[in-house]
Amino acid sequence: MLNHIMVGTNDIDRSKQFYDAVLGLLGASEPIRNVAASGHTRLFYTHNGSSFCVSEPINDEPATVANGATVGFKCSSPEQVQAFHDVAVAHGG
Repeated sequence: MLNHIMVGTNDIDRSKQFYDAVLGLLGASEPIRNVAASGHTRLFYTHNGSSFCVSEPINDEPATVANGATVGFKCSSPEQVQAFHDVAVAHGG
């Protein structure tokens, strides 16, 4: 059902130390460090087909409870993505 969860951070290096320790206990390996075209750094931890991502918010605002956060649902086709979107909008999303 879930593909990934992304959370925002104001301190990518401190977040890496924290998540390396706690996610390592769950079996996650060293994250993939990615610098987006915008220049923002992101960390991608993977384990058992799921991803947990930590990112500097790409809008240059501070990371807060919701800024920088994403939940990605796993879909099996572009058509399912469209259907998911259509149903979500029809139900107030």
